[in-house]
Amino acid sequence: MRGATNDYWTKRIRSTPFKRSLTGALQTEIRALADARVQDVLDPTLIRGIIAEWDARIVSPATIAELVIQGNRRATTRLRRRVESLSDLIEERRLDDIDALLRQFAALPPNAEDLISGIMEQEFMRRLFTDLIFTAIVNFNQKLNPFFGAAAMRALEEQIKGFIRLFMPMLQQQAIAFATSRTNQRLVLDLTRAVIRRLLDEPLRHYLLKTTAAQRRHGDAFIRRAATDEKLVALIRSAAVAMWDDLYGAIKQKRLGEVLQLAENSRWLAERCVEFVLPVLARPAVRDWLASEASVAAPSTRSRT
Repeated sequence: MRGATNDYWTKRIRSTPFKRSLTGALQTEIRALADARVQDVLDPTLIRGIIAEWDARIVSPATIAELVIQGNRRATTRLRRRVESLSDLIEERRLDDIDALLRQFAALPPNAEDLISGIMEQEFMRRLFTDLIFTAIVNFNQKLNPFFGAAAMRALEEQIKGFIRLFMPMLQQQAIAFATSRTNQRLVLDLTRAVIRRLLDEPLRHYLLKTTAAQRRHGDAFIRRAATDEKLVALIRSAAVAMWDDLYGAIKQKRLGEVLQLAENSRWLAERCVEFVLPVLARPAVRDWLASEASVAAPSTRSRT
């Protein structure tokens, strides 16, 4: 009897009528879900637990690292072929929206001075200022004495740069004061907009840094170490859980149809769900379970009749 039931389910699951009836049932349920509130459909504790433990119970850290490495390589290969820029891929009106949004910032944020100070105090900025001032001095002296000025200045390069570095703290403070003064903040914001627009116009492949094989190996090794770093993994897990808590708090009172377009796309969603469900139902263990349940239910049904 059970063998016959199993054969029935094997054929039934693969039949067109079964697929059609399952699609209809799922469509009806999806439409009903559209009117239900999110908190009545989703179990926040269950989803929270899955987010908190997925890396330990579903995917191993080593697998995550390899997926990231392989994904990065594939993305790099695709990006090398892209000759267009982000501005080519975005509608012109969206670019205008971005520019208009940036223009809304009439002043720098309160912590801008600390941020700019931190940037200016970096060794790179010290050297940049030193080289700029030294180059200006050389060019000025060369104009006064084109035959000997440049050669003499180059011979005294270290002494001159050392002298410039003595005044560097004062120069940095003046640069910070210039950038953060209310009269010059518009210039800083205009520069920011110009940089953003330049980045949007840059071909996508130019975002890639040229790396050697050794650099790529070091990068891969870093990803593998990071994937098994307990503190980093805990931080990512904590951030993901916090994001879920915030998202659920924002949508739990809403109806599912307000969050997702269930009613409008119920047929399409039902068909996609069926494409996923049918292979699962056709798995031997699941199919045997269905046959077993059907054989158990059959005598009980006959006894009631």
